[in-house]
Amino acid sequence: MDIITIYGKENGDMKRVTNKILCIAFAVICTALAAAGAADAAAGGNISVTEGEAFYSAAYKSYDYETGTDGKTATVRFMGIPVKNVSVSVFKKTEVIVGGQSFGVKVKTKGIIVSGVYAVKTPDGEKYPARDAGLQAEDIIYEVDGEPVTATEQFTAFTAKGKSLTVGYRRGGAEYETTLCPVKDERGEYKAGLWLRDSAAGIGTVTYIIPGKNSFGGLGHGICEGESGQLIPLESGEVYDAKITGVKRGKNGDPGELRGYFEKEPTGILSKNTEEGVFGELYGEPERRVVQVAPKEKVKEGDVKILCTVDGGGVGEYDAKLIRILSYDASTKNFVIKVTDSRLIEKTGGIVQGMSGSPILQNGKLIGAVTHVLVNDASRGYGIFIENMLENN
Repeated sequence: MDIITIYGKENGDMKRVTNKILCIAFAVICTALAAAGAADAAAGGNISVTEGEAFYSAAYKSYDYETGTDGKTATVRFMGIPVKNVSVSVFKKTEVIVGGQSFGVKVKTKGIIVSGVYAVKTPDGEKYPARDAGLQAEDIIYEVDGEPVTATEQFTAFTAKGKSLTVGYRRGGAEYETTLCPVKDERGEYKAGLWLRDSAAGIGTVTYIIPGKNSFGGLGHGICEGESGQLIPLESGEVYDAKITGVKRGKNGDPGELRGYFEKEPTGILSKNTEEGVFGELYGEPERRVVQVAPKEKVKEGDVKILCTVDGGGVGEYDAKLIRILSYDASTKNFVIKVTDSRLIEKTGGIVQGMSGSPILQNGKLIGAVTHVLVNDASRGYGIFIENMLENN
């Protein structure tokens, strides 16, 4: 009887232990599957890897990789459980001369830009020839009577003849044609009722320079029309050294700006105006501070450095934080940064116009550039991944 009783007790204990082990194992498996599922949902189907370095992805940082035999795919595993298959992009190890210096740019547009329309005072009262032709501010006139126009003087010469003009213009990326009939004003001169300009100028910041080539990228965004936001078509452009003489401090609701002037002689040419910035070539190579470029998958939230010029002391390095990554796939506005350096906040209030293009470093590597300030918070701004800018070189 005693033997049977003892046996029965031991048998019950064994069952309880076994059940506990099964429950723990089941919980571990569920946790692993949940983690794997979370990674699968959070990450994209592509991983970038720098030549000679280990795999890394923000979404997969706790996971293992098994590279495919083709070198272009990998299987992601968590505790031995396959999560998903991804494609692998090898990011060529790239070094650039980091910027931070202010530069001036003068842009000649491909066509002439309508700044506005106005009433022409004639002996018979006010008339609106441009408005009647359907033209409006920010239209870009590229052709008159079949002849390309690139300067306001050309258009004025056409208007002075007093004849009806066939005008080709762009609006929102589409091309249109209209008939414009100049009218004679009170002084006997023919007018079209158009305010026009054929150039733009401003101050920005150089992001990087390609060693040996002297090609550069800056601004981190394109030069655009004010209200429409559409890119100004580039005919040609020149780059100048810019001297910063003062700062209008930014404050919430009122973006500040760097103030300065251009040197007399150009120091380079501008060849591209794109969503990701402006690009061109410098005539000479500046002081060298060579840094490695980081692929966007290595960019993470945390401490960063901003390089910019906000006074006559040259390029300064200031503390900031990358507080949120918005998109790995968008061409611009990829993340948000916040200035934390009291020196920069004291000088500028945070991020101001003219700082666009300021390089952003993380762990000593170039990860991107400042692009825009957040109007409701001058200490914060958007940034672009450096990969997106380099695609234009």
